[in-house]
Amino acid sequence: MADKKEYTDFEKHITGIVAKAKDAEASNAEQAALDSGVTTNPYDLSGATSTSSIDTTAVENAINNTVGAGDKEIGIADGKISKDPLAGLGNTRVKENIPKYNTAPSERVEKGQNNTWIILGRDRNMGFASGYGGKGHTRAGAIDIVVGLQGWDPVHGEVVEKNFGSMANDKTGDAARIYISQRADIDQYFDICDGSMGPSKAMSAIGIKADSVRIMGRKGIKIVTGQAPQQKTSLNGELPAQFGIDLIAGNRDNVPAVGKSDVVLGGKTATQSQPYLQPIPKGLNLRDCIETTIESIAELNQLLTDFIGNQMIVNCALAGNPIQGQAGPIPVIALSTAIPTVTDKVIKQLSNVFSELVKQQVNLVTVKENYLKPTGAIYINSRYNRTN
Repeated sequence: MADKKEYTDFEKHITGIVAKAKDAEASNAEQAALDSGVTTNPYDLSGATSTSSIDTTAVENAINNTVGAGDKEIGIADGKISKDPLAGLGNTRVKENIPKYNTAPSERVEKGQNNTWIILGRDRNMGFASGYGGKGHTRAGAIDIVVGLQGWDPVHGEVVEKNFGSMANDKTGDAARIYISQRADIDQYFDICDGSMGPSKAMSAIGIKADSVRIMGRKGIKIVTGQAPQQKTSLNGELPAQFGIDLIAGNRDNVPAVGKSDVVLGGKTATQSQPYLQPIPKGLNLRDCIETTIESIAELNQLLTDFIGNQMIVNCALAGNPIQGQAGPIPVIALSTAIPTVTDKVIKQLSNVFSELVKQQVNLVTVKENYLKPTGAIYINSRYNRTN
């Protein structure tokens, strides 16, 4: 039996939001029915003196319709054990379905009241035999911060292991997790594709997984990979190379790209697919490359324009003194009769155009070497970071 006085504030709150929900959602037919004889309001909690007199389903529906509860298939009270329909409102205590975590002998577990856990132990992603803790390794300490064991459908009291789920199929796993391990195969645990860097094995790692992840920084965010020669791994190992950053949407790294490039193999032309993960362009270098290329093409256009204009002058001069030859009605030009009409300026211009065209070819090769090859000083693509 609940004391009415304890719930006066909550009752007023519920009554208010239910009234708003009814005003917004009642159809004309429903309103007419209410006006024609329905005198009791099943949502009205003002006269309730015990939970037995409250239509709990109506209350839950009113709350769902008013404030929203996310997925309509999972209601606000789904898995609720508390009999009191007001339990949980205003962040009061509420009992709900919570599985029982299968604690390993080496683990210390801090458990909250609503399926929230901090597990201090050794590396494992499933049962006791999993991970480097399961293999008996030292230097394999782990902190597992998880909410929502068993995800969207927990079974109260059922003994469960960790469930990291998968990024490669529909195995969702536990609801949300931050996993920190001194030694782990983190990509394997979360089923993450290799990308350009390959899987991380036996390395310290942090994995973050949830339906939605947001990283916010008021003064910027840096994602940094190590490079300095003095840097070591957490196990004092060498860093064999500079590792980059892969941005992989969809957890796929083996899908053929749309673009194709023709390559010659053994004297035969073959079609080669571009990799799905491709280098991210460096914007400023790309801009400079495009500008330089456009300027170079514009210069080439001007050279050809000048050449054609001057060639027309030459052609006109030559065409004014044709002679007949073995070609029949087509005039065969006698160059000697046209030379006097061609100025020295035009001849020099033709020579200059030829030399400028040679320079143009050299410039285009330089642009290609500097901007378009990975060895170039101002390569337009990142040498380390890739995305799809």
